[in-house]
Amino acid sequence: MTGPEVLTLERAIEIAMKQQPSLRQSKAQLEAAQGRVDQARVIRNPTLGLSASADIRSQQPCTAGRLTANCGGLFDNPVATASVGAQANWRIYDFGQTAANIRAAERTADAATAAVNTTTLDIRNAVEVAYLDAVARRRLVQVAEATVKSEDAHLDQAKRFVAAQAKDPIEVAQATSRDANAKSALAQAQSNEAIALANLRSAIGWVEPTNSPTVQANWPSPSDVEPSALTQLVETARKNRPEIVQLDKELLAADANLAAARAERRPVLSATASAQWSVDIARDSNSQGDWLAGITLSWPLFDGGRSAADVRIARANLAITTAQRDALLISLTSELDLARAQIVANRANVQASTEAVTAARAQLQLADARYAQGLGSQIELADAQTAVTTAEGNLVQAEFQLATAWAQLHRATAQ
Repeated sequence: MTGPEVLTLERAIEIAMKQQPSLRQSKAQLEAAQGRVDQARVIRNPTLGLSASADIRSQQPCTAGRLTANCGGLFDNPVATASVGAQANWRIYDFGQTAANIRAAERTADAATAAVNTTTLDIRNAVEVAYLDAVARRRLVQVAEATVKSEDAHLDQAKRFVAAQAKDPIEVAQATSRDANAKSALAQAQSNEAIALANLRSAIGWVEPTNSPTVQANWPSPSDVEPSALTQLVETARKNRPEIVQLDKELLAADANLAAARAERRPVLSATASAQWSVDIARDSNSQGDWLAGITLSWPLFDGGRSAADVRIARANLAITTAQRDALLISLTSELDLARAQIVANRANVQASTEAVTAARAQLQLADARYAQGLGSQIELADAQTAVTTAEGNLVQAEFQLATAWAQLHRATAQ
């Protein structure tokens, strides 16, 4: 059995593009939409059908005064016959009704194509956020491991001081308590990491339980650049966002469906031809055939209000899609403004947290040195160690928030 696969962000996204069921479902829906286009075009093609039958029946009953050799009981001298027939139909012209249905199906298929792009972008963003969370949890485990290592050393120092009668025995109890708390925090951090990796596995779409991911404690491609101006971000998003493209396509599809609904009551001109040949199985001389050909013009003058209802539904769907597109355009600017503001704020937070970690580590070094010389106390060490652990945890959280803000900005601009 192989161990967990160490994933990069690019590798995780690559696997998700192949494995994620939601993307496969979206592609299947696109295939179905394209099939409906073919289905709408079928009505333009002629159809040909063949039929064959065989039956057995009783003779015609005898009439009074005309007794013949064929007269007899109900089941006497049955007659067996067979027939073969063919029928062809062709819709010659329907005054644009089929063209409207084809156009509506094609617009719907275009919208389904854009929907695949939207699903792809959503999956990529979900994998990226889950991956960043896993990296953050891995780094927090490292912080907890460093704290345990430090507290182990402090406990060993305290035991040696007490053994030499240089310190009060209570310091061993204090150091033991802190060491146990640090190990408990490490266990919780490892549990949180396992949960984050499970979420990453789900975002990737791995089905087999033998596949398990792990990540390195490195932030993928940290961005130190300043985000673009809001107006430029909005322009990029309106050009790239697949949801906008999808809604534009859905607007065209809704408009085409409205036109198709209005065309339902148009007349239809069609041609029909049929031929049939039958034979008496017992007497081949009784075989006979006939054929028929003609043109039919049908016009549904009144359909009970069905076409009017279809028009009403199509008009409502058009209004719904228009409102959805307007709502997306309204929220887009706020979404981009928020992501940009979070990047600016979290960059400052990362810088401040980095300085706090440096100061806390310096304080811990001084406290360690004082305690090693017998000048400090376990309380001083505890305060210094807590400051380091807290500062490093805050730095990880700030870095995660910055990376997530960039991920959200990339999602908002579809880049």
